[in-house]
Amino acid sequence: MLAADKLLLTSTIRKNATELKGKELALHKGNFDAVGTQAAVLAGFAVVMVVEFHMPETAHPVLQGIFYVFSVITLVSNLRCVAMTTCITVMGTGLALRGPDGSMVRAVEGMYKQRAVVFRSFGAGIISCCVSCGVIAWIKMEPIPAIICTGVILWALFSIVKHTRYYLDFFRFNEEETVSLDDILGADLVTKEAIVKQLGVGSDTLVRLLGAITQNRPSHTPDTEV
Repeated sequence: MLAADKLLLTSTIRKNATELKGKELALHKGNFDAVGTQAAVLAGFAVVMVVEFHMPETAHPVLQGIFYVFSVITLVSNLRCVAMTTCITVMGTGLALRGPDGSMVRAVEGMYKQRAVVFRSFGAGIISCCVSCGVIAWIKMEPIPAIICTGVILWALFSIVKHTRYYLDFFRFNEEETVSLDDILGADLVTKEAIVKQLGVGSDTLVRLLGAITQNRPSHTPDTEV
């Protein structure tokens, strides 16, 4: 009877731990979906800039070259971001739901590690798009309006960088202090009532079972050779 109850307890712990990882998986998927959607919009703007923009014949060749270079960078960076977010969300969720034992943890950790490269690609697309808009101002406008538009774009870039760094510092946390499942699986670290509270189970039988397991746990001491 005790062995069956212990097996039931183990299954309950694994089920609740998987549900916790599932919430983290949904969080990463939502973040990647949001970034991918915005990157797709910016990629559409870049296509319009490259294809539909009619370059005046009087435009300086240097300005023309800078415009097309940054327009292509905008297009490529955002398409790269869309491709990466699509692959990560599709393959990550597939691994988590259909993979072998332990795939949920592997998928969540893999999606978390890919955030930086996706955000860098998205940021490069935003910056290059702003630069392209600034070049358009100098191609299509007179000097005074072009200077004003350039100042506005530079302010926008400065504001984006400033607030991004502020948000990174504000939301930064120590990776060693992240929420772990060790406090659930390690009976020596928490009390029996805390484990039951984490599991969401309010049964007194489960509390007594945990007490019996911890009391009857054999002590393993290494044999010393004389």
